[in-house]
Amino acid sequence: MATKKTKTLKDVTTVSTVNASQFIPLTDASGNTTKVSLAGLKAALLGGINLNSINDGVFIMFHRKSDDYPLMVKPDKWPGYQSSGEIAEGVVVVEGGKMLVVAPTEADSAGLLWSSAAVSGGGKTTTDRLTAMEDWRGKASTAAQIKHAECNTASYAPGFCAKYSRTNANGKGLTAGMWWLPSLGELFCIYANMRKINYALSLINGATQLAETWYWSSTEYGATPAWGLYLDDGYAGGYTKAASKGRVRAVSAFLR
Repeated sequence: MATKKTKTLKDVTTVSTVNASQFIPLTDASGNTTKVSLAGLKAALLGGINLNSINDGVFIMFHRKSDDYPLMVKPDKWPGYQSSGEIAEGVVVVEGGKMLVVAPTEADSAGLLWSSAAVSGGGKTTTDRLTAMEDWRGKASTAAQIKHAECNTASYAPGFCAKYSRTNANGKGLTAGMWWLPSLGELFCIYANMRKINYALSLINGATQLAETWYWSSTEYGATPAWGLYLDDGYAGGYTKAASKGRVRAVSAFLR
């Protein structure tokens, strides 16, 4: 009598991709085995789910090159616009009745100092974490801070953001002077939507995603430190302006 040989899982060839000729076996309650394709399984699992709703509240903005009109589109619509030559100026986040544009790129990954020396920049200043978290005055604070020579160059966080620029093929869009260093409250808004923002950034040519490390804010702790926020665990603390190098990502407003 012949002996039936059974192939164990370890003897099965491992593949890294699935093609149309490959199937997954399924067994029903009666022990009957059927097969289903990957596409069929995916359709069954995702049936009734609107994947676009996962990215609600996040858009990609640009100034249309035909007439320089500012628009923002849902992430799934962006590849079509980009292929026609449009240039993204940022990712729009709509949160709590506020709108914030997050820049597609940031300062060098090595980070920047906030200033060259201890300086009272004139922005929102507090040592209380909860008060700092409620600060949404990033634009006004940055405008005050860049009046000081200690932080008014692209080598320092406030100056870098003030000089940041994104434009369309006509040179129109969110130019230098329209961007600012986000306040701690604005950074928390970015942190709360980080996954969705990074997905939108992944669709923009040349964009860099937000990193799970700490970023400078325009909210000041005092003359020597300013507030920073970790985008991995939400830790907020004061860092020495002239000694600590943190990531820097500029933000702006949509309607310009």
